[in-house]
Amino acid sequence: MRLFSRNTYFGWFVVAGCVLVSFGVAGGQFSFGVFLKPMTEEFGWSRGSLSLAFALTFMISGLLRPLTGYLADRYSPKAAALSGVSVMGVILLLIPFINSLGQLYALFAIMSIGITLCTGPILTKIVSAWFHTKRGLTLGLVSGAGSFGAMILVPGASLFLVIFTWREAYWFLALLLLLLVLPAGFMLIRNRPQDMGLEPLGASEGGQGKAAKIEEEKLLGRDATFPEAIRTPLFVRLTMGYFV
Repeated sequence: MRLFSRNTYFGWFVVAGCVLVSFGVAGGQFSFGVFLKPMTEEFGWSRGSLSLAFALTFMISGLLRPLTGYLADRYSPKAAALSGVSVMGVILLLIPFINSLGQLYALFAIMSIGITLCTGPILTKIVSAWFHTKRGLTLGLVSGAGSFGAMILVPGASLFLVIFTWREAYWFLALLLLLLVLPAGFMLIRNRPQDMGLEPLGASEGGQGKAAKIEEEKLLGRDATFPEAIRTPLFVRLTMGYFV
């Protein structure tokens, strides 16, 4: 297996890119709460009306998840993820220019498409393609980066709001995505190790029993079809876990 830059496997750089995407997107998504008070005071809208915009992103994102999974299988998951970052960054730039609830709802509806493209199944597919071993660790890092992004960027947006206005706070989040996360993701993320002449980490490890090798080939050697996936206990457990 060819390594990258003094024995550092390139998959770890891919994980770093996915971590940045998860960090920036979650921070931008979950910072909405800090904008409620200044926006209600400026526009005179109720908190319930404003909160509906945030609820729309979750509803539309949930409905679009199967479609984004299909797009990740059919096309480039890297392109999908970075398109999502771009959409979200542009929408965050435009939100300060709104002057009606209808405009806010429309922008948040579009932003939900971007959020769906650069979270969840897309990043999972990218990381899973690079790691056969240490997959739990790498997926945990990407998932945890979302929580860390909310923990860091929500107070960061609040600070901008206190020093400047809510508009500058939105622009701060937008520029973070467009000027830092997007270029870093473009440089670091690759769809598959085979595109760089590499193998997934752990693909060549020996010492496993025959049954384990067969199972590994089934689960890791290729993508399962939807009918195959729904018949596996792992799929059922993961699905039920999300519903709970």
